[in-house]
Amino acid sequence: MDPGTFDVKKMEEFMELGVNRVSLGVQAFQEQLLKACGRAHGVDEVNEAIEIMKSCGVENWSLDLISSLPNQAPQMWEESLKLTIEAQPNHVSVYDLQVEQGTKFGTLYTPGEFPLPTDVQSADFYRMASSMLSAAGYNHYEISSYCQDGFECKHNFTYWKNKPFYGFGLGSASYVRGMRFSRPKKMGGYINFVRSLENGMVDYTGNTNINVGDLASDIVMLSLRTAAGLNLKSFRCAFGYSVVASLCEAYKPFIESGHVLCLNEQRRVVTADEFNASLNEDGIGRGLAYIRLSDPDGFLLSNELISIAFGVIAL
Repeated sequence: MDPGTFDVKKMEEFMELGVNRVSLGVQAFQEQLLKACGRAHGVDEVNEAIEIMKSCGVENWSLDLISSLPNQAPQMWEESLKLTIEAQPNHVSVYDLQVEQGTKFGTLYTPGEFPLPTDVQSADFYRMASSMLSAAGYNHYEISSYCQDGFECKHNFTYWKNKPFYGFGLGSASYVRGMRFSRPKKMGGYINFVRSLENGMVDYTGNTNINVGDLASDIVMLSLRTAAGLNLKSFRCAFGYSVVASLCEAYKPFIESGHVLCLNEQRRVVTADEFNASLNEDGIGRGLAYIRLSDPDGFLLSNELISIAFGVIAL
């Protein structure tokens, strides 16, 4: 829900219908930044929306922030994080601005060039969020996600664990029995889709069946986004020892640099020497039980580190 698009009455009606979690798209607490990223709401609407969450007794709500916005100074980002902590949401999502070519935003701004922050400044924003939110008692359980104890986002965990899910509504995606498919994006096509569904005549042409390599890549990518990391034992059972051994070998330099962490079955971080000594059939999946990216520096290199895993799996 975006600030300014609902009031107390609408929130109460949603709760009466059974809605039990709200994700609030705040993005920033500065008027000029909200205008810069094209948001329809202002700071007044942000504060009003937060007050509605509290006055209506919403017990599970999340607040979204975006870093690396045009002309965003470190002091602004620090202020947004402080005000977020003061609002006491159960969950916080922190996203780095992604400038997509072909969009209106992409024609106005070039990544890494003023008024957008440099890569170094963006990394500093990420480190600041990790430090401040962790100090305030939020668990950094996924690259972009923080939560109070027990408030991890359940539907996101479904995606990260590669479990099946249904999507409902225009353009929504589903993943069922190893197959991905999307519903029509336009209302006319969606109405026809629903009618066909009711008559048992849905055409799933264009569905994507997932092969073994793609499935392994998905599991690695989604697992390494989380603080829990990749379960080497279950991954070995699914895809074989050689793939896991090759993955561990590829990550040796990053184990030594501290960007990748390996944990034993008790989730104790093993040293680089212990890691090297356990690179055998007996050690992998036992003494070496999990691989995860370090927080924050490993998470900052997630794209590169996950790409290395893709290269190993594709061999």
